Amino acid sequence: MREQPILAVRDLSHVYSAGTPFEHTALDGVNLTIRQGELIALLGHTGSGKSTLIQHLNGLLKPTHGQVLYRGQDIFAKDTNIRDIRFRIGLVFQYPEYQLFEETVGQDIAYGPMNMGLEHTEIDRRVAEAMDAVGLPQSLREQSPFALSGGQKRRVALAGVIAMQPEVLILDEPTAGLDPSGREEMLGMIRRLHDEHGTTILIVTHSMEDAASLASRLIVMKEGHIFLTGAPSEVFAQAEALERAGLSVPQVTKILLELKKRGLPVRTDCFTVEQAVQQLLACRKEVRGC
Repeated sequence: MREQPILAVRDLSHVYSAGTPFEHTALDGVNLTIRQGELIALLGHTGSGKSTLIQHLNGLLKPTHGQVLYRGQDIFAKDTNIRDIRFRIGLVFQYPEYQLFEETVGQDIAYGPMNMGLEHTEIDRRVAEAMDAVGLPQSLREQSPFALSGGQKRRVALAGVIAMQPEVLILDEPTAGLDPSGREEMLGMIRRLHDEHGTTILIVTHSMEDAASLASRLIVMKEGHIFLTGAPSEVFAQAEALERAGLSVPQVTKILLELKKRGLPVRTDCFTVEQAVQQLLACRKEVRGC
């Protein structure tokens, strides 16, 4: 028997300002299945429907038509506790550091678990574990979050969601605005959450490089529809289709495609620097005949 998906979207549509001159269809008959333990990247040009979709997944937006199913249960059904759903499906918005508000780091991270009605000892344990998970020293627990660096503030915001121990973690542009060092640290943190804790993760990103380095499956949206989906190698092999969606393949793939045009025997299904290096070394050996 096939395992039930942790999240599923069935014929989901959402219309903003219906019945007015400003009516706009943001989602149009979207179908999507997310299996437990997956790490998925959601891609799309501005206005493709990505943000609208993820806000349906934990009940922040209600569908105009269709369903969102958590473990087979319609999250918008009358007998569903939507508050409980939001604890199980954590959503971290873009630039979450702007949503910090408590006096100390520890209090900010504890806010979600407190609203879950947990005992103080359990809250303390979760705060400590969440800080460890995002690489925040315990010594910062009594510090004001507003005295931290931008990257540390983002870790605090992420820890606040992790402390609720969601089964699904949705991250909206988690590396936006970070310098290269902060970006690599954030990507490493996401990998650890997935690999060590088995968290199901959906990241929304404009960065094809981030998607390629992290995700095992890509979902590309265009004009409110699922336009492409598949493993990174399958999606990035469709460079022309990606261009029609307002996107492009990763830079390393572009380089390999150009080398292929110039007659070099390279594979073009590589999308990370490490893969490209190995491919170029193999190509050099083939060209030299050794």
